[in-house]
Amino acid sequence: MTDEMVRYYARRAAEYDRVYDTPAWQADLKVLRSWVSALFAGRRVFEVACGTGYWTQYAALEAHSVDAADVNEETLVLARARHYPGAKPTFTRRDAYTRPDGPQTFDAALAAFWLSHVELGGMRKFLDAFHARLSPGASVLMFDERPTAVRGLPASRTDPAGNRYETRRLASGERFEIIKNFFDGKALAALFGQYGDRFSYEELENFWVFTYHVK
Repeated sequence: MTDEMVRYYARRAAEYDRVYDTPAWQADLKVLRSWVSALFAGRRVFEVACGTGYWTQYAALEAHSVDAADVNEETLVLARARHYPGAKPTFTRRDAYTRPDGPQTFDAALAAFWLSHVELGGMRKFLDAFHARLSPGASVLMFDERPTAVRGLPASRTDPAGNRYETRRLASGERFEIIKNFFDGKALAALFGQYGDRFSYEELENFWVFTYHVK
């Protein structure tokens, strides 16, 4: 994650969850919430880039445990303050690109609206670190935005590595330029081919959903 993106999400923490009020998203979000809670029932879940804990609360409903991580303390403060009626998650400030010190301990993982922000040049580093936390056979769920017309956010530029950027403005008026890449089923299968199998790719109106099992 670029330094500017880290600053952006730190500054955006207090207003981040407003995106989930987007009218066009409501039907898809209902589907995603049910999938997240059902897929992780009884599992030991690792969640990368958990942000404010919006998706953590649904993963924790039926999970055995949830270990959620984010690089920003500003978002983790909000995540820790949520009410969790299911398993009580553990929150850790952790870079998504850093490999764990200990053994593989999780049999499930979640990456919600994160993959689009991974620099293409750092993708392998992230994927290696992510899968180093997962046991063979672990179930993984990822989802992110599709490039639909309703987004209304054109690319500000594309860099030589192929990363796509968007300009974002906060309520304060501050502007940031962040990476926002898009993936389809073919691209995801190519990225994750060495890490997993039993791929499933589905497109909702606004999001793609990708599940697989770790080799």
